[in-house]
Order: sequence, then C-alpha cells, then structure tokens
Amino acid sequence: MHRVGTRTKVRPEMTVEEVREIITREKIKTVIIAATDSAGVLRGKRLTVPYFYHAIEDGLHFASFLLGTTTMDEVLPGLFDTGIPDVKGVIDLSTFRVAPWESNTAIVFMDWATPEGSPHPLCPRSMLKRKVAEAKSMGFDSSASLELEFYLLPVSTAEVRKGRWSDIEPGSRDIHCYSILEGHYWEPIIGKLRDCFPNEIEGCLPEWGQGQFEVNLHHSDPVKMADTSILLKLATKQLASQAGAMATFMAKFREDLSGCSGHIHISLQKTITKEPAFYDADKPLRLSDTFKNFVAGNIDVFSPSMIFYAPNVNSYKRLQSMTFAGTTRNWAIDNRTTGFRAINATPRSTRLEVRMAGADVNPYYGLSIALGSGLRGIRLGLVPPQPASGNAYDDNVDKVPTTLSAAVSCAAKDKAIREVLSPEVVDNALRIADFELGVFERTVTDLERRRYMETV
Repeated sequence: MHRVGTRTKVRPEMTVEEVREIITREKIKTVIIAATDSAGVLRGKRLTVPYFYHAIEDGLHFASFLLGTTTMDEVLPGLFDTGIPDVKGVIDLSTFRVAPWESNTAIVFMDWATPEGSPHPLCPRSMLKRKVAEAKSMGFDSSASLELEFYLLPVSTAEVRKGRWSDIEPGSRDIHCYSILEGHYWEPIIGKLRDCFPNEIEGCLPEWGQGQFEVNLHHSDPVKMADTSILLKLATKQLASQAGAMATFMAKFREDLSGCSGHIHISLQKTITKEPAFYDADKPLRLSDTFKNFVAGNIDVFSPSMIFYAPNVNSYKRLQSMTFAGTTRNWAIDNRTTGFRAINATPRSTRLEVRMAGADVNPYYGLSIALGSGLRGIRLGLVPPQPASGNAYDDNVDKVPTTLSAAVSCAAKDKAIREVLSPEVVDNALRIADFELGVFERTVTDLERRRYMETV
C-alpha cells in the first residue's frame, strides 16, 4: 500500500540527524538519489538506508556519458575518445523528502560534480543555481512557477512497451476544459497526485485536449521549482502506471490533439526591500523599466533558446498558430497569443510568462534561460518592442523555428545564448540535437509507407 499525503517540509538546511528521524518515523527502506541529465531524464540509484548514510559523506560516482546522451541512451560520436571518466553525485540534503507514490521510500536530489567535487559544467541544476546567484548579485531575489500539461491514457505502460503506439485512444471522448465532472473520472490518479504534493500543487484541471490535464505549481525559488517539476512528472507517471494507465508529457502525442506545454512564470523581487521589481504604479501599463528590460532580454534570444524550450523533433509539432502555443517573437499584456505574456493584475503577482516551452523542457535549462536572458536584458538596458494587441498570431513578426533542425541553426550561430548559459552547455545540446535529427532522418515512418508504398 502506498501511503499518500505524507508531508516532508523541505527546509533550506536539513541535518543528518533530522533525516535519520524522518527515515525512522516513516519506516523508510529505500532512498532514491537522483539528478537530471541534459535532456531532463531523471537518473540515479535506489540505495539501502545504511549505504545512503555513506553516500551523504562520500557522494556517488556515475559514468559521465549520462550528461551527453539522448533520452534513449545512445552513444554520441566522440564519446569513447574521452575515456568516459566518472562524474560525482553530491547529495543536496535540503531536498530530502518522503516519496509517497512509492512504498517506504524517500528521494533526494544531487548535483553533478567533477571527481574533485567542483560543479560539473554540464550539470543543469548547478546552471540554474548560478543564474539565481547572478540575480542576487544584481540585487534581486527570483521566483518561478511552472504549468505542466500531460495526457492520461487508458492503456498500460506494459502495453506501450510491447509496441502499442498507434491505436491508443485518448482518455476522454470529448474536450472538457476546466470541467469538474470530467476531472472526477480521473481523481483516483489526480487526487493522489495532489496528496503527494500538498505544499507545492495549487490546483489541477482538465485541459484543452481529450484526457489532458494541467497542474499549477505554487511559485517558489527557481531551483526548488525545477526540482518539484521533475518530481511531479515522476510521480504522475508512477501513479498512472499503478492504476493501469499511462501518463505522457510528450509535446505532441497525436497530431489531432492539443499539445502539452510547460509554461514558465518568473518574477523578481528587490532583495533589500522585498518589493516586486516588475511593478511600477507610476509607469504606463504599471510595468517597471526592470520588467521591460527583462522581457526584452528574453525576446532577444527568442529563436536560439528554442533548442532548450523545445528540445526534441516532436516538440515543434506542438508549436502551431491558433493553438494557444507561444509561436511569435512578441509580448503583450494578458494575451495568450504571444510568445511572452505580461501578467500585472496585482503588484506581487506581476510576472512574465514564457509560452514557448513544452512539457518536454528540462526545467533547469528552461528556467535558466528565462531568468538568465532577462538579467542580461537588465544589464544591457535592452528595450522591448511595443506590446501586441488582439490576435498576435497574425502579427508580422518573427515566428519560432518550425523544426529542430532550424532551431539548431539558430543556436549554433548565436553568441547571446552562449552568454546566457555557457558555451559547453549549448554545444552539448547541439550535439544531442544533431544526433536526434540523424535518427529521424534515417527512419522510415508508417506515414511514408502509407503515402508511397503503392503510389510511386
């Protein structure tokens, strides 16, 4: 029986003694230590409790290919030339929590490091920590939230793993966005999910797809938000599997259904006064110059950032006009047809929403770009274009790259995205994307056979 509803308050600091108390009280037998790879796949080990205590002190070692591989663990060209040395996993004890979607299990995040213990240049979590520290150095605290969309499908993971892909029906006959009744039918899964994250989930709702749901997460420190997003995806998939169903965060599950987004909300507060940095009652639109610089910084890296906001071949099938997806290089006040949406209902809720990101985004990189490019805009004093109005899909402005190949071209020649992240991170993403493109270019699809097998 999986105990649902157990609360473990994550604290900025947590001692080994406090962790021992939780392990004893909750009868923990297994501790998952985990971190994402570059693609956002959660990697790690399930440890016995005695060995976990050793790992707190000594860390753990992993093969370094994890930070430069695809979601399918393919070996990229040149990997063996490196000798594939170890990377170290350094446990962040402040993230220790019970994982109520598994029996007698806890989970804790780690950061990838060099064997000597320095942050690894390809560690997504360390990258986001640096962006948060950069904001601090400029006099700002940062806060973020994600909206994650996914489909619940009436098919078991086991069936899909046996090759059942094409005949999967959606989880609902019709679209019932925000329907309380429709949500009720999936409460055996969604209700447990809320119970697993009582301090992080604000709400859940049926979305604009048949069997599609959205989870709204309560705003927090960006690193904690990325951690929570990763755990939410893990728990959703496991709870669905336990119920004989399947959850998918694939950006475009079917061409005739709505795509799954991972919209990013981000704001700054002045560190000294704790006042919202994006709101100014005396300015037009009640938006401060800081906000305008921030959104201008995001607009400046609009196209090259897509290799991270939409990292897979499938990601670009979600990015269609007139579908609520952010596809345009513009911004507006409370307008869901733009790439960037300003929300200014109250001083403390004033924030920027980045609407291009899909549910397949690595949240550490997505938040790093949204925050880092905004900070760059503040440093450089960048000025945004005038806000759009009405149906901004019709605006005569740049659109997102329409394929992963086009996104690779944009990122490969751009200097700003390397400044926002790092040359190592961008080059690693390009290598993974190039390999992914090669796989798809060589693969003969069912659509090709249907169109050409008889007719040509």
